[in-house]
Amino acid sequence: MAPATELRASYAVGDIQGCRDALERLLDATGFDPRRDRLYPAGDLVNRGPDSAGVMRRLWDMREHVSFVLGNHDLYALSRWAGIVPAKKSDTLASLLADKEAEAWMDWLRHAPLLLELPERPWLLVHAAIHPDWSVDDALGHAEAVAQALQGRRWRSFLRDLWEAPAPERWQDCRTEMDAQRFRVAVFTRARRVRADGRFFWPSKTPADSAYQPWHVLLHERQPDMAVVCGHWATQGLLQQPHLLALDSGCVWGRQLSAARISPLPVEVVQVSCPAYAQPEASE
Repeated sequence: MAPATELRASYAVGDIQGCRDALERLLDATGFDPRRDRLYPAGDLVNRGPDSAGVMRRLWDMREHVSFVLGNHDLYALSRWAGIVPAKKSDTLASLLADKEAEAWMDWLRHAPLLLELPERPWLLVHAAIHPDWSVDDALGHAEAVAQALQGRRWRSFLRDLWEAPAPERWQDCRTEMDAQRFRVAVFTRARRVRADGRFFWPSKTPADSAYQPWHVLLHERQPDMAVVCGHWATQGLLQQPHLLALDSGCVWGRQLSAARISPLPVEVVQVSCPAYAQPEASE
């Protein structure tokens, strides 16, 4: 019998968004063993679903075997906890922010990366996107610049400055380091569509300009061997391609929560239905 510390399997999972029950059912469906398996949530652990505190408690209890990247809702939760932004209409974070463990959980979020190079090579884990013109080293460098700001003593000031102005649409339009940070955060946590000239479309609605393409289409035209696991784009749904695992299948919108076993090979996708979490109006 293999020792309890030997890694058996690794799973990436799409946007959980506070859906604790769905997470439990997905872990059961995969046969996940927190003593021997590894879990890689692709960001947006919290918000919109009914039990963000339950999700964070479950993941925290398995933290020795959980590594995740930050999504836009995780950054929002961190900003809410710090008193930097007001609650949005769709906010379901009250119980999370009031929990006695909130400080430990928020510190855990604050020290998470925006991009993770998984030991299960060649996969990169990101919440939303990678710039089509960035190499792996470029992307890791940009993510590290944000991580240093989030993990530094002035992290509250950084978050406050982050939300004070919109992100530039192109890297070339960044005039200050704060512009560059806003752009980096937007690419890693919010991006969906980009033009060939590197101009991103940040709103969640579909752009009228047909020149905008899904970011991964351009990425794999320019860097066909870059393998990416991501979430974020619920209306696009589950995509399983040789170098792409897009795992946001809209759990919080009443569809599915998805996981992909990335080790051992071959990749295998497991889903559970989430009808209890149907929202009145879906967003990309």
